[in-house]
Amino acid sequence: MEIEDITIQQYFTMQDSSAYDMYVDILNPVNSFAGRKCNVNNLTFDEVQVVKMVFQNPTVQDIMDLIILCYRLKGDMKQSSELQYLSTSVFDLFRTKKYLQDFIVETVNKEQTWLSSTEKNEKLLMINAEVRLKPFSHLLTKIRLAEQFSTKESEIGLWKYSKVFTILTANKVRDDLTREYNEIK
Repeated sequence: MEIEDITIQQYFTMQDSSAYDMYVDILNPVNSFAGRKCNVNNLTFDEVQVVKMVFQNPTVQDIMDLIILCYRLKGDMKQSSELQYLSTSVFDLFRTKKYLQDFIVETVNKEQTWLSSTEKNEKLLMINAEVRLKPFSHLLTKIRLAEQFSTKESEIGLWKYSKVFTILTANKVRDDLTREYNEIK
C-alpha cells in the first residue's frame, strides 16, 4: 500500500490513521516545520519550561500550540498560524515532534547532570523537600535570579534559556567550591 503525503488536518479527520501512526516513532527527527526552523538557542527560559510541560502529558492542541510557538508561525492575511499548521504535511509534524522531544530530553539530562547536587542533606531528605519543591522549581529559580540581579521574575522568564542555564551552573559551582573550602577549614 502506498502512503500519500497528507496534511495534518487530513490526518486528524481520518477514521483510521493506523497506516500513518506507525511513522510517528520511525521517522528521524528534523528541525523543520512549514519551511521554518526552530532556533533552540533563542528560546527563552519560560519557553523551554513550556516545552517541558507539554511533553509531560501532551494533547493535540498542546502540540499545535508548541509548534506554533517554537517555529514562530505567525500566519498572514491569507491564513492564520493555526491554518498554516494544519495545512502542513503530517510527516513534518512527526519529524518536528520527535526533534522537540529529543531536545527536551537532552535539556533535562543536561540540567540533571550539571545542576543536581551530589551532596544530600539528610534533613531535607527527611521532609521530602525535593519532591515537594519540584512543581515550583521554575518559579523558584526565577525568584532567586530576580533577587540576584535586582529585577522582576517576569524579566528572568524572557532571558534566553542558555543564559539562565549558564548563570545557574556558575552559581552551583561557586556554591560547591565555597562549601568544600569551608569543610577544609
